[in-house]
Amino acid sequence: GAYYVAHVARQRSGPGAVEALVRQTAELDGQRVPIVMEQEPGSSGKLFTAALIRTLGGWPIEAIPATGDKVTRAMPWLAQAQAGNVKLVRGNWNTELLDEIAAFPQGAHDDQVDAISGAFAKLVRYRRGGGIHI
Repeated sequence: GAYYVAHVARQRSGPGAVEALVRQTAELDGQRVPIVMEQEPGSSGKLFTAALIRTLGGWPIEAIPATGDKVTRAMPWLAQAQAGNVKLVRGNWNTELLDEIAAFPQGAHDDQVDAISGAFAKLVRYRRGGGIHI
């Protein structure tokens, strides 16, 4: 009944550095771990997504367009977190994640919250028989 966040890798930089981090993380996780990413709206989001998919040839990767506002997308897993059902594996990334969550939605950044929202939504769909797990 609990959901675990085992690791968060974040980087605030240009697309090339982000692409390198995603590639490095994919290599560490191995090709059996599917990659699910949010596709930002607009042509630049679609172009970046297409480039990342090309870079990750050989990995199962799925780009999911974001729908609805960020607060609505975050509510399902935030409700689970408030009920004590979301656990973090201890790591040096915990403080930055928790600070971002505490400041959400008024904080300057929300990328980690967005990532967890997408991961949680995909996991819930999988548990209901809707596809691969993450």
